[in-house]
Amino acid sequence: MNISLDVTKKYALAVSGGVDSMVLLHLFVTHKPNVNFFVVTVNHNLREDAQKDCDFVKRQCQKYGIDCVCHQVDCLGYAQENKVSIETAGRILRKQIFENLPCDLVATAHHKDDNAESILMHLLRGSGLTGASGIKDDLRFVHPLLPFTKEEILSFAKEMGIKWVQDQSNFENVFVRNRLRNQVFPLLEESFPNFKDNLIRFSQNASQDDAFLNHLADLSTVEVKDGVATIPTKLLCQPLPIAVRVVKKVFALLGIDHDVERTHLLAICQLAEKQGGKKVCLPFDLIAVNDYNYITICKNTQQKQDFPWVAFEKQPKAYPTPFGVVNCQEGWGKLRFDMDKVPSGAVLRLRQDGDVFCPFGGGSKKLKEWLIDKKVSARFRDQLLVVAKDKHVLIVVGMEIAHSIKTDENTKNIFHIDKE
Repeated sequence: MNISLDVTKKYALAVSGGVDSMVLLHLFVTHKPNVNFFVVTVNHNLREDAQKDCDFVKRQCQKYGIDCVCHQVDCLGYAQENKVSIETAGRILRKQIFENLPCDLVATAHHKDDNAESILMHLLRGSGLTGASGIKDDLRFVHPLLPFTKEEILSFAKEMGIKWVQDQSNFENVFVRNRLRNQVFPLLEESFPNFKDNLIRFSQNASQDDAFLNHLADLSTVEVKDGVATIPTKLLCQPLPIAVRVVKKVFALLGIDHDVERTHLLAICQLAEKQGGKKVCLPFDLIAVNDYNYITICKNTQQKQDFPWVAFEKQPKAYPTPFGVVNCQEGWGKLRFDMDKVPSGAVLRLRQDGDVFCPFGGGSKKLKEWLIDKKVSARFRDQLLVVAKDKHVLIVVGMEIAHSIKTDENTKNIFHIDKE
């Protein structure tokens, strides 16, 4: 057995002690020219004898003179806390470890049979092209044994006298993957002897199609900042295969690569066709909101903050609020108005239901309707500060003044208002 390795890279080799990973360890040790690598083994703490496997890996590494690091994870606790399967918990915890290792590449012992299992499992779960693409190398993870079958690996291990440990849980049909491997695959091989090769050939075709569609899913006009993603609506009005991939890429930029289902992706795409202000709830306490020309994905912070009414004084003053400092000053500015036309009893407060606004140069209407016309996101309306007398809004801070307080040739006290 020969594997192709980049000897200019430093590898972390994931070794469990099973025959696959021990064969991979042997191939790394005997590779010419020599490869710079160290070994990582993970105890998932799911079996009483799990630590024995880690100790076995350590002893074998000592014989080879290879550095070995053992990580402990609470797989069951993570699964219960995050409401995911034990298999998913193990995959997430391993990935967290592998992504932070001091190396260029992480090598795992996945082989051709593993790849066929993954492809079939994804198809049975209704996966799209991405899932059907199977196990692939990427910028961080490589799989040198993918060209080889389990049978070839076992034969090589016996021929070379390689020692390994047998994880008895692999023969227990508790997990879905074990049932596929132990029960379904033997039945399929009876009728379709080449079904594994056919599955992998299908996955290669699917991978090429998926890569092309991903290339068309352009994110150059998407903005992701401080955990908030802003997606131009037009990107989600493209053909669905492209629009869905735009959303998947955005979730990846937000650091989310699991627990987002296709139903969520479709709901976000459909949101682009709905009215402004509509939203859908997502995992991880996120929401997607139709902000008119954009779909915004952000944390679900709908708790309404209170802000007590403050008397609006007819003199220069700064008003500190939870939503920024409102400054009212003498002189010319963007939102200038005639202070003498502001009625007594006016207050600075948050927008309220039933507010009425007659904007500069326009007719009277409900403030909510005016904000909709201005395409102000519903997410921000409850944080909107206004100067008002009863239900009559005189100033929408940062946006517009009422026609009734506009300046004219007789104005003596010109003020302007803004918000930091």
